[in-house]
Amino acid sequence: MDSIKSQLDQLAELGDEAITELADNMVAEFDRYASEEQTSDNVAAMTELADMLDTVRGEMTRRETMAVELTQQAAEAAMRVKGEDMPSEEVVPAEEAEDAEKAPMADKAKEDEMTKYSVNEASIEPGDESEGLVDEEAVAEASVETDELAEASNSGDPEDGEAEVEAADDAVVASADPEDGEAEDVPAEAEASTEETTQEIASEEAQEEATVTAASDGAFEAPADRRPVAEEVAFASVAITAGADIPGYTAGSTIKDLHGVAEAMEKRLHSLRRVNGGDGEQHIVASFSTSYPEDRVLTTDAESNLLKIQNVVGPEALVATGGHATPFQVKYDVFGLGTNVRPVRDSLPRFQADRGGIRFVVPPVLSSYANAVGIWSNATDITPSSDTKQSLTVSAATETTANTDAVTLQMQFGNLFTRAYPELLARHNELGLIQHAREAEQQLMTAIGTGSTAVTTTNLIGFGRDFLVQVRRASAAYRSRHRLAPDTALKAIVPVWVYDAMSADLVLNMPGDGNLGLSRSEIDGFVAQANVELIPSLDLGVYGAQSGSAALNEFADSFTWYLFAEGTFLFLDGGTLDLGIIRDSTLVGTNDYKMFVETFEGIAKVGVESLAITSTISVNGAAAALRDTTGGTAAATIEL
Repeated sequence: MDSIKSQLDQLAELGDEAITELADNMVAEFDRYASEEQTSDNVAAMTELADMLDTVRGEMTRRETMAVELTQQAAEAAMRVKGEDMPSEEVVPAEEAEDAEKAPMADKAKEDEMTKYSVNEASIEPGDESEGLVDEEAVAEASVETDELAEASNSGDPEDGEAEVEAADDAVVASADPEDGEAEDVPAEAEASTEETTQEIASEEAQEEATVTAASDGAFEAPADRRPVAEEVAFASVAITAGADIPGYTAGSTIKDLHGVAEAMEKRLHSLRRVNGGDGEQHIVASFSTSYPEDRVLTTDAESNLLKIQNVVGPEALVATGGHATPFQVKYDVFGLGTNVRPVRDSLPRFQADRGGIRFVVPPVLSSYANAVGIWSNATDITPSSDTKQSLTVSAATETTANTDAVTLQMQFGNLFTRAYPELLARHNELGLIQHAREAEQQLMTAIGTGSTAVTTTNLIGFGRDFLVQVRRASAAYRSRHRLAPDTALKAIVPVWVYDAMSADLVLNMPGDGNLGLSRSEIDGFVAQANVELIPSLDLGVYGAQSGSAALNEFADSFTWYLFAEGTFLFLDGGTLDLGIIRDSTLVGTNDYKMFVETFEGIAKVGVESLAITSTISVNGAAAALRDTTGGTAAATIEL
């Protein structure tokens, strides 16, 4: 279920195949709940899945419609550029496709049968071939039959009449001699072609005759382009959509009329009888939205608004005096900075802890096993005296716990402000989530610091080289204590500005070093040679505000960073991100509401050691060749 919800949050980014797979997963999950015992939780989950499936299917329909529109637009563009239509594939439902295939076959069968019937009725015996004369009696019979069928076509079913007229004409043509009165053997293909041509001519004549007859019998009707057109009156349509948690209605579905609204109101009130508590809460049953035609919608374009108003209520006098003599254009967009990414959280192994925390055993460390191993020499074995083999008594496991904390965010808004300026509301929400991310990341690093051993370092040379030395010193000692392989990966959480400080320090090196363009990836490569991965944190060593009329802020003189083995800390996820609205009697009275966000998360140290290293730094470009690393001043000579 959580996987389905996470995919639904990224619905717009999923491909067509992924959306289809998501819909299938929703149906499978729904069937699983349906096969279980019907409890309130199961029914709620089934309802939620149905609502989510409606959203997915709506997205699929939207994409299909968009694809058709794009195809049409491309065809129009091709017509304008090249004067020809682009080939487009029109989606035809399967049932319509079958009917389209069967229709020509049915028409052909009917045509063949009618032609066969007419020819049999009006067949003409050629008589004596040597005479080469047309049987006048047969021609007369066919002509009479043609006149009768034409009358039938005018008074009865036009299609039957036309078909029979065509058949009769075919019979007359078949009996006539094409040239000098002598009968000839005509190939079958030529006869078929002649019959088809004659049928088309006869059909057109029959249609014209039927049209004239019908026009003389009925009342006069003007041509389509001369008929009066009733003027359409602009009106505003009202759409009624259902709210959430109404039995029998999906949130956002359409309610046909006020009778349906009353029915939904009754069902919502019935469901609220089982709810206790609450003060001033509002539960939406239906939303009425009015759609106005374009000529009744006023925008920020003053000139367009004036024309629209004049078309309805007549001209109005607008007086402007002084200055630009015109209203300024309003810019509703709000500039924004910041990101709510969580690099520290995302770098840790992540586990769900929906019970508020976890319990685990404190792991032993290698240094505790010194007394478990000893050397029993041959000399000792000959005369052991009071010597005994070393032995370690293993103590019982110590259990500990790690809990999750709630990282909360609340902001209060006015209802009128929310409706009038949604762009500013969206920016407030973004900044709130950014601050939430900062507080949450700093809380994680506080927990990591609590479980770490604090150590310090001093600077010897410039920070660019000094930090690389500190990383190697710390990681080498860490691996040595725990007898780790040299290629064992370690993690180091550092302030994100460490990259800039290292690059700036190396820029200050002596000319000719070629360090002016040191990139972030190159610094990562230097550190990776020590099998250490840098995790840049946006919330470690945060700079304060820049004072006005003061010197530009310098790089910090010291900062704290953390080093530990992969898997030492686990991130505990106590649940999904909750967003909602708070209303009570006080907020309703002031026409306000509160938006809240809550995440439940924590840190569990399941490893054995982590270091919290406070480094003193100096961004000065000094290198070992220009400084006495033993504590003196500048070295005059360098001994190799």
